[in-house]
Amino acid sequence: MALKIFRARAVALRVGNTARRRLHLTPGGAAELLRRQLPDFVSDDAVQGGILIRLIASRQLNVPAVHAKAKDGSPAVLPLDISCDELPTGARAWVERLGIPDGQRESFLKAIHGIWRAWLENDLVRLIATVRPGKRTVISAVEAVADDFALKKHPDVRALGDGDLIHPLERKAAEGGLFYHKSRTEGNIGCFGYGAGVAMSTMDALVAAGGKDLERVTPHIQFLHYSYLYTRLLIPQPANFLDGGGGATEANVRAAMDVLLSDPDVRVIFINSFGGLTKMDLIANGVVEILRKRQADGNPTPPIVARLRGTGEEEAKRILTEASDIRGLTAIPDLKSAAAEAVRISGVHPIPPAASASNQTRSPSPANPLVFSRDGQYEATLPKLLVKEGDSVMSQFHNQVAQDYGTNIVGACAPNKGGQAFLDRPVFGSVREGVHELRPRIASVFVPPQSAAESIIECIEAEIPLVVAYAEGISTKDQLRVQRALRSQSRTRLIGANCPGAIFPHQRVKLGIQPLSVHSPGYVGLASRSGTISYELAAQASALGLGQSVVFGLGGDPFPGTRTWEALRFMLDDPLTRIICLVGEVGGQMEEEAATVYEEYLKSLRPGQTTKPVVGFIAGQSTQRGLMYGHSGAVWWDEQETAGAKKQRI
Repeated sequence: MALKIFRARAVALRVGNTARRRLHLTPGGAAELLRRQLPDFVSDDAVQGGILIRLIASRQLNVPAVHAKAKDGSPAVLPLDISCDELPTGARAWVERLGIPDGQRESFLKAIHGIWRAWLENDLVRLIATVRPGKRTVISAVEAVADDFALKKHPDVRALGDGDLIHPLERKAAEGGLFYHKSRTEGNIGCFGYGAGVAMSTMDALVAAGGKDLERVTPHIQFLHYSYLYTRLLIPQPANFLDGGGGATEANVRAAMDVLLSDPDVRVIFINSFGGLTKMDLIANGVVEILRKRQADGNPTPPIVARLRGTGEEEAKRILTEASDIRGLTAIPDLKSAAAEAVRISGVHPIPPAASASNQTRSPSPANPLVFSRDGQYEATLPKLLVKEGDSVMSQFHNQVAQDYGTNIVGACAPNKGGQAFLDRPVFGSVREGVHELRPRIASVFVPPQSAAESIIECIEAEIPLVVAYAEGISTKDQLRVQRALRSQSRTRLIGANCPGAIFPHQRVKLGIQPLSVHSPGYVGLASRSGTISYELAAQASALGLGQSVVFGLGGDPFPGTRTWEALRFMLDDPLTRIICLVGEVGGQMEEEAATVYEEYLKSLRPGQTTKPVVGFIAGQSTQRGLMYGHSGAVWWDEQETAGAKKQRI
């Protein structure tokens, strides 16, 4: 059934839980991938009975794993080795738990082996199928989700994607290099920000200001891989998610505004961003130029509310204030006030926030027991996060700023520049060569995503105590390869990748791309999955005179080198930290892990011992199932991974 949205003109499109950075294959395409491995097993017809098999990259176990139900109904999980396309030795015992008769096990194992190879060879992130055991095992109802970060290596997989599930505006945004989702519930406030965390929290701010979130609008909708019939609603809620990326350019400001102005549902545009590396005056100037041109051409433009803080905000304020010739352009520095104004301008009476289903105290679906590793050999590297003044750092970029700050840069690596010097420090042509010659305590790794895993693994093999990596767009398979290397040793600790890095204001050590202007020595410890939100919180702490003891940008990947609970554990033990702030996002269970560790900390306190308070924020209240929101880790599949469920459980 096609979805029909009724407006001045009818537009038919299919809607499901697809997204940019999460390519869903057509049912026939998913079956075709599996048929290449198992030509005699896959059926296009529905098959009665069978066992539901889910092969996913497990965020609890940090490995690929096959999930099914045992004969007694309990979960049966088979962990797999990312470095090997064979099934592990425990596969036979796992099949026995499923209740497969002895004479059917070989055929069933062959089917699981084929599913594993299809997942591995095609860089999938999810493969779901019904497997019916018998003398001849039959596989049906195959669903697959590919990793967009790996699609360049798999053009044949891209060709099998279900393009009908993608909104035309999502295609337009992708062409401009933007992370964008069109709301399937017809919100009327266009959103735009830089950084996935800020873009998600922009949507959340609109909901908090009296808009509706998805859960309140359509509680009856099951976000599965099917279409549904939709009747248009005019409601004050986000019309989209739009992340402009890691930094503003004239091109992506134009691309973002073009997408928002092409959306007939948008009644008002809300631009919200905090400038770390992103310059707010560049955004303001780009917006003003676009609006003036549209106004001169006689094209209508919806009202715009802009909240631009951080780097370049005074110049941005001047640009917006002097643009008095542009009708409907309003600049408001406070986030809550700006969001409330956008909701007001949307022309629909706000819904009281107290009615939000996400804020009610209803019980979430029963949670599975929280499983996460705390006592492995990699967890023993937690003390490696301790950074001292003067620690030697090998870095490739941001050397001048870091060195001026006080960071002891001893050398750099840059492809094709080995043998040169930069800032009177030697430059090596590869990470391996630099590590061998410098033997630094810290490696700050700036490399493209396609080579990030190899570079990180080289640092692990060289036993560098602390590695910080910043690559955005590392494939899931490569992330799992790094996890395997990390968890097989006890000498190297990783922060990242896809993170802004870490900064230690007291020690004057800067590892990463953070803006120095918002940081100052103090006693607030920050750990955040979102880089841009960590900048904003650091700026607020500095403005209040609190400063920071340490700031960990953990990164938005599903498999980070340092998890929230580990950063929390470090800060609980850190004598410089007196207050802790944690920033989470939808997806995974890192926030719940941190809550478990904090609960144990509270129970361990002796009478009269001072408690370190923890405050937190979870971005993504308005997100939808199966969509990736800028960060590859900001995606939820189960109700327990939503912002509301996380808040309640914590």
